[in-house]
Amino acid sequence: MVTKKSYHHGDLRRELIKTALQIISEDGLEKVSMRGLGQRVGVSRTAPYRHFSDKNDLLCAIAEEGFKNLANKISNSNKQQDLSPLEKLKNIGISYIEFAIANPVHYRLMFGNEILKNNKTPELVKLAEESFNGTLFAINVCQEEKIIRPLNPYIIANALWSMTHGISTLLNDGQIQAANAFKGLPALTQAVADSGKADINKIFTYVTDILMNGFIEKS
Repeated sequence: MVTKKSYHHGDLRRELIKTALQIISEDGLEKVSMRGLGQRVGVSRTAPYRHFSDKNDLLCAIAEEGFKNLANKISNSNKQQDLSPLEKLKNIGISYIEFAIANPVHYRLMFGNEILKNNKTPELVKLAEESFNGTLFAINVCQEEKIIRPLNPYIIANALWSMTHGISTLLNDGQIQAANAFKGLPALTQAVADSGKADINKIFTYVTDILMNGFIEKS
């Protein structure tokens, strides 16, 4: 007979999210079920429904947690008084990648299509906008200081997002590794996997320089 555990209301919600993250990390998103989650946590199979209306609501809560943490990292980058506007913008990109590497399950949920194709909670939309607006703010400051061109800031933000998302995904998938980061070769083509840690700061600075200065030789 399974002994049911007793949780404070807020503690159970936190434990459900924590356990769902473990299941996704170990077995994949499709293995998460509300009833199975309750059983694994050690409460009744209906207890999770007191906190989340369904699986999508649970996944949104996980993504909300991720966007809240990401928005805080971006906000902290914008508040660094000793840095130039361009340095702050670069730090936002580095913070984004560091977050993705440290929180791979959160990250995949935040930007995967599992939530996108279902109903998004108002809180999730709000937090996602906050994180994006932090990048827009840094871009606007750079434009006011005439550091970057006066293009549509949303287009610039999407270009930067595409770059940081690509780097983050490749790092999380192990395709960019310490040994091949500047060789232009995916890890898949290497005979031996590299266990070293890739230098995120160096990779981002290198790629950003190409993005900002372009590929074409200036005459």
